Amino acid sequence: MIVSHFRCDWTHPPSEDPVVIFYEVDGRGAVPRLIDVFADGRRARLEAEYGGSLVEGPFRDMAANLLEGHAAEHEGERLTLTPITADMFETEWKIAGGN
Repeated sequence: MIVSHFRCDWTHPPSEDPVVIFYEVDGRGAVPRLIDVFADGRRARLEAEYGGSLVEGPFRDMAANLLEGHAAEHEGERLTLTPITADMFETEWKIAGGN
């Protein structure tokens, strides 16, 4: 099964929402794992139950414009999506888990 990894940078007014989200995307477009990074440095890692996804619908449909290199901007918020390597994702996963 093909697996891709992405870093989403989310610029927004101060809030409890993450400022960076790392996604692991499988060949079906499901997101079995993701990592939220918050402005204060906290990290949270989430893992879907077996065969599940942490996002509704296929990731590639949800992020189509971002995957084409376009930024999403709306009312002071900005999202960008960058492909990363599996090693980069695994490093972030370990950091988020406190390992």
